[in-house]
Amino acid sequence: MRASPSILSDMSDPTETASARPDERPRSSAEKETFSSGGNRGRIYLRGKWGLAVDTALLWATGYSLMTKQYAAAQGLSYQSTLILTTIGARTGKLRRAGLPYFRVGADRVVRGSNGGGPTDPHWCYNVRAHPTAWVRIGWKTHPVRGHVASGEEREKLFERLSRLSPTTQAYQDMCAPRELPLVVLRPWSPADS
Repeated sequence: MRASPSILSDMSDPTETASARPDERPRSSAEKETFSSGGNRGRIYLRGKWGLAVDTALLWATGYSLMTKQYAAAQGLSYQSTLILTTIGARTGKLRRAGLPYFRVGADRVVRGSNGGGPTDPHWCYNVRAHPTAWVRIGWKTHPVRGHVASGEEREKLFERLSRLSPTTQAYQDMCAPRELPLVVLRPWSPADS
C-alpha cells in the first residue's frame, strides 16, 4: 500500500519515519516533498521541473540554493552548503546536473542519494555508478571529481558521521528502507592523476 499525503503530513518531526512501513515510502513528487519538508509542504514554493531549473541557474550564478534553503527552513534546520554535481548519463552519455546538499569529509564531498525517501535511487547515483568521472561546482569554481557509492566499512563510518551532522540522514535511511541510502563520495581528481 502506498503512503497517502495525509499519512506523511502527520510526520512533523523530520526524524520520525515510517521504517516499519517500507511499503509506504513516498513515490509521487508531492509525497516526497511532504516527507522532505517534515510535513510542511505548504512552505515549499520552488518545486517541480521549473523549480529545479530556476534553482540550478541560481546555484550556478550565486553558489546558493533556494531549494535547499526552503526544505531546511520547513524542517527548522539550518541551510546546508549545496553543490552542483555534473554527471555523465548512464544510458545517454549526456551531461546531467543536480543541485545537492553536501557534507565535507576531509578533502572529499559526500552527498546522500535520498530521492525524497523514495523507493529508488536518484538518477545521478546510476550515472556515478556507470561513469565515476564527474564535476562539482562549489561557489563559482568547477572541479573534476571521481565519484563512488560508499559500501562496507567506509559506508558505516560515513553514515555514523553524517547522522551526527544531520538528523535527516537517519530519517532518510529509515524512510527509503529496505533500499540502502546511497552515500556518494566525490573525491577531487585531476586527469594528470590517471
